[in-house]
Amino acid sequence: MKLKIGTLNCQNNADNRSNRKDRAHLLAHHILDKKYDILGTQELTIRFTKKVDKYLRVYNFYGDYQYGRGIIGTFTPVLRSFNQGNHVISRIPALSVSTKALPWLRYSWKDFKRAWKKKSIARRIVTRVEMEVEEKRVYIFNTHLDYYTPALQEKQLAYLIKQIRKYRNYGFVVVMGDFNLETTDTIFQNFRKELEKMNIIKVPVNEKTNASKYREKTSIDHIFIPGEWKILECGTISTETLSYLTDHKAVYVVVSTH
Repeated sequence: MKLKIGTLNCQNNADNRSNRKDRAHLLAHHILDKKYDILGTQELTIRFTKKVDKYLRVYNFYGDYQYGRGIIGTFTPVLRSFNQGNHVISRIPALSVSTKALPWLRYSWKDFKRAWKKKSIARRIVTRVEMEVEEKRVYIFNTHLDYYTPALQEKQLAYLIKQIRKYRNYGFVVVMGDFNLETTDTIFQNFRKELEKMNIIKVPVNEKTNASKYREKTSIDHIFIPGEWKILECGTISTETLSYLTDHKAVYVVVSTH
């Protein structure tokens, strides 16, 4: 079976920017045009997700938000605009879905003050979706790590490794997301080695995937797949449509699961 898998940071509050294009429609068009079977997204707010969902009736949105869907996450003025989800969007039915908080408290007051100035204090989450592909269990992990404190990133990756190891015992595991880490970062290299021990390999896309005006271009969006699967095609997608949505490129891979 062939699967097209992708990851895309959609950039928070994409529907609130000065350009008046219908970004929900643009994102839906991108998903339908590229025919993803599984797409991991980061930074979709509740309001924006509802707008996109109207255009994507053939797809399901799996996963919760950083602060949930309750009173705090939905009605608190500050959080309402920054309550982001790490959704897995797919036409494949989910057998189970879970969204868990990653470690997010700093080790020191110094780290906290610096993170506060950089607006990097938000709760971080990982969404896990269990699916069945050709009568075999597949577990999708979609996440978005902290972008400022290395010690915290390392702790978050340690949590992910523990969860991935657990579910690797039950079937295939796919890991994706915005890791806010370059492939050359020691923390990321160590994470990659731990996944390789479980025969989960990084899709060989190493070009720059983010070009924020606040920093140099970086390669921070990654996908890992089971070593048993064959890569047929992989790369990044950067179109005019996406440029209205985000400063990230989409990363994708087409695999054969045989």
